[in-house]
Amino acid sequence: MTTYLKAKTVQDHINMALSCVQEDGTFAAKAHQKEAMSILNAGFSMIRENNFRFSIDTLSREDCWAIPFDLHQIRDKHFRLFDEIHHADIKTLAALRADFKAIPVVKPQPKNDRVSEKQAQVTETVVDMIKRRTAQYHEAVELGRLFGGLPVSVTPHLVTNEHNTTFTRCFYYLAGKFTPLSVIMAAADKLASEQAK
Repeated sequence: MTTYLKAKTVQDHINMALSCVQEDGTFAAKAHQKEAMSILNAGFSMIRENNFRFSIDTLSREDCWAIPFDLHQIRDKHFRLFDEIHHADIKTLAALRADFKAIPVVKPQPKNDRVSEKQAQVTETVVDMIKRRTAQYHEAVELGRLFGGLPVSVTPHLVTNEHNTTFTRCFYYLAGKFTPLSVIMAAADKLASEQAK
């Protein structure tokens, strides 16, 4: 949401701040409300920068120091410190800030029952698929044949990584001790070659 740094005009800031408001005229979170007010304040900072030449040329030193730094500090007495071309924008920003402060923060409504029902159905189906695949995998793995009679057991489970790729990860145990597959396969190969002699 911090794209307000790319805004070129006060109206750009206003449009970005208004985009933080939900369609129903509320904020989804307190952070969205703060973000909208920060965007408005960035618009005011742009006005302050554009008012610099006016303040140097026409204001006294005390008046230059009296220019507010933030939008929330603006009062009617401060308008004389700004060039008249900025008055309308300052009034608009101040009014929007007051409106934004009054807008309630309403968290989005939970999904309707139809969506929740479908989500539960999908979850149940996926869990069932995992159970079936695990059972199939256990049945398919004839450990005695695969590992030449070594006392090997396998614990498979489905894993989803940070790239959202799901795969089966297996842990291999030789005589009840966790052992890398390469070591088990080397031992099985050695036993098979000894039996062949």
